Amino acid sequence: MTLIVCKTFIAGPPDQNAGWTGHENRDWKVEHGMMQCRRLEVQLFDQAEAMGAAAQPFNRQRCQRASIMLGVSWDQAHKGSSYRTWRVACPVPIVDTRTGEVIAWKMPECGHRDTVICETDTAI
Repeated sequence: MTLIVCKTFIAGPPDQNAGWTGHENRDWKVEHGMMQCRRLEVQLFDQAEAMGAAAQPFNRQRCQRASIMLGVSWDQAHKGSSYRTWRVACPVPIVDTRTGEVIAWKMPECGHRDTVICETDTAI
């Protein structure tokens, strides 16, 4: 799965409840008309399967659900960083046209080439 995290900046004063909520008034940082982002590839791990439960097949719905939850937890774990989750994406299957069998998976690109610059591709 892939997280696309992009630079942000404090866009204004904190709201009246920021002391209790921790909310920051952030906006996407755009330099020369382009967002500055990073693509983070994340290996998914099924804890239930590791504990002996039957394996669940990997599919788009499970990946999307996991990626949204991971995006939120990544933002929470990186509050001291100026990066925030912009998008999440799941790998796309590469299918053998003769057999219909999935033979590989392609990781998504960083984003829109006309609005996003990817500084690095990293794995977490």
